[in-house]
Amino acid sequence: MDQNASIYARFEKISAENLELKDRILGYQGKIHDLKVVHKKALQEQKDFYDGQIAEKDAVIKALSDKCAQYAAAAAHDGTNTGIATAATPIGKKKVIPNSRRGAGKKRGGQPGHAKHFLPPFEQQDVTETVPHNLAGACPSCGGRLIGSGESVAKDEYDVVIRTVKRRHEYNICLCADCGAEARQPIPGNLKEQNQYGSQVQALALSLMNTGNVAINKVRTLLSGMTGGDINQSEGYIAKLQRRAAIGLEIFMSELKIELVHRSLVYWDDTVIMINTSHGCLRFYGDETIAYYTAHEHKDMESIDDDGVLGLLTSKTTAMHDHNRANYNEKFGFQNIECNQHLQRDLQKNSDDTLHSWSGNLKELISVTIHERKLRADKGDREFPAEYVHKFKESVAQMFADGWEENGLPTRKGAADFEKALLARIGKYSDNYFRWVEDFSLPVTNNLSERGLRCIKSHMKISGQFANVTTAKYYAIIKTYIETCRKNGINEMSALSRLCAGFPISVSEIFA
Repeated sequence: MDQNASIYARFEKISAENLELKDRILGYQGKIHDLKVVHKKALQEQKDFYDGQIAEKDAVIKALSDKCAQYAAAAAHDGTNTGIATAATPIGKKKVIPNSRRGAGKKRGGQPGHAKHFLPPFEQQDVTETVPHNLAGACPSCGGRLIGSGESVAKDEYDVVIRTVKRRHEYNICLCADCGAEARQPIPGNLKEQNQYGSQVQALALSLMNTGNVAINKVRTLLSGMTGGDINQSEGYIAKLQRRAAIGLEIFMSELKIELVHRSLVYWDDTVIMINTSHGCLRFYGDETIAYYTAHEHKDMESIDDDGVLGLLTSKTTAMHDHNRANYNEKFGFQNIECNQHLQRDLQKNSDDTLHSWSGNLKELISVTIHERKLRADKGDREFPAEYVHKFKESVAQMFADGWEENGLPTRKGAADFEKALLARIGKYSDNYFRWVEDFSLPVTNNLSERGLRCIKSHMKISGQFANVTTAKYYAIIKTYIETCRKNGINEMSALSRLCAGFPISVSEIFA
């Protein structure tokens, strides 16, 4: 009995310990579960924290990358992708001359299958000199004596020989049989001295200075070398040639201006030149057959009024320019169109600076439409169909709206202001920018003016500056005469020779 009680007591004790252990196990399991929940929550919080940190850093990296791209694009700005003048290229950076043409990826020169061209042989009556070439000595084959066969092989060549002409003009004096008075033919002004330089050598000097951009001292050296030292004009004489030539063209300039202002389309542009260490201005007005240049000390409205060109244009004339706001002065009555090449450069600049899409889309639309217009014009079309024009205008309006929406997004400092000004300008002058879409007779760009002013950039590179505004005006006048003659197929040397002889080619002759 006592043994059973002892066993039962031990059983009770073990059972109680077992229950206690079970309770402890359940307690530990609860704690483990709680720890798992806490740990999972902590891990999630930590993951969320690091994900937030990574996202924030990714955003910072992207923002910095965008800024780097914008700054790199800004550093790459030049005359090819913005409205920046080539002369404003930063020091140390290679100047790039804008050129809208694109290479075809082919080698230079004649392409495979291209027929080779040869100079035709001279007609017998055109030969001015014959040089015989006789083989001397013995037969190269056997050493025998050579005799003439009566046949020959002719090879022709063009060449130039500069020969100094010392020409004397004799004016015979006659006596009147009735009164005995002396009489002779009047002597022209270009022969007033006992000895002087002829019109051809004067024309050559003017051509070297105004077309070749050769410095005065080098003109003297070149002429002396060409003539074997026979002609040695002084630098003072060569300098005076400019003044005499310009004075001789006063009537030509007046008549050409009258011709110009009656044209239905006039291109114009101006550029900065240096005049005695200060900024001056050379201006171009013209079209496909007229090049009218003027020079001034300042690039302002007063100089435009002094030119007397824009003020004479009527509502029947359209002026193409590079968004020169002077054109919109209320005193002028002509119509305006704007250069799309400059607009495309500004659009490219905005795309580079802001990374916004609207400006790139608009630039692409303009390029595609210009190409399509050329294809249609080559087929003889004079305008786009009405639905094409309507679709173009709708596309521009949509891109314009996208531009204002994107302008509100954060971007590089200063870029938003440029974009806002660009959008405002396009909105205000949209008709002037895109009139060419509705009228194929209107030009798309102001490249003709830019080509006309390219010569002065070369002149400035060599000469650096003009001594004073008067010499700049002389250059502009002579350049007007040369370029207008050249545009109309008149040989430059012939035109200058007539000018130096005292009877320049007239405007009526050019546009007869």
